[in-house]
Amino acid sequence: MRICKEHWQMMRDAVAVRGMDALVAADGEEAMQSVVIELRGGKAKFDPLMSLNWHFTGEAMRCGGLYLMGQNETGENDGHYCPICEFAKHSKGFEAKEAIGNIADQMAVHCRAEGLIPQLS
Repeated sequence: MRICKEHWQMMRDAVAVRGMDALVAADGEEAMQSVVIELRGGKAKFDPLMSLNWHFTGEAMRCGGLYLMGQNETGENDGHYCPICEFAKHSKGFEAKEAIGNIADQMAVHCRAEGLIPQLS
C-alpha cells in the first residue's frame, strides 16, 4: 500500500497551508529514523506528513482489510493500492481533499498546543 502521487501532493499542500511544512522530514531516510525511534519506545519529532500517511493507511486497513497489502491488479500507482483512492472508490461521499484537510486541521491544533508552530493571531 502506498499513497499515490496526487494524494501525496494534496497532503503536502495541506501541511504547508497550515504552516507545518518545517516539521516534515527532509527525506525518506530521516522519516524512517523517526519510525525506528518510535518502534524502540522513544519519542521522535512530530512529522505531519508521515502522520497523515499513517492515519490513512491505518484507517484503510481497518475499513478495507488485508487486500490493500496485495498488488493492485490495474497496475495503477506502480501496482500498489492507494488508501485514499480506495476510500474515494468505496466510501459514499468521501472527498479526498476535504478528508485530508480535516485531519491536517486536527494536526495543526496539536502542533499549536505543543508549541511546534505559532499560535494563530
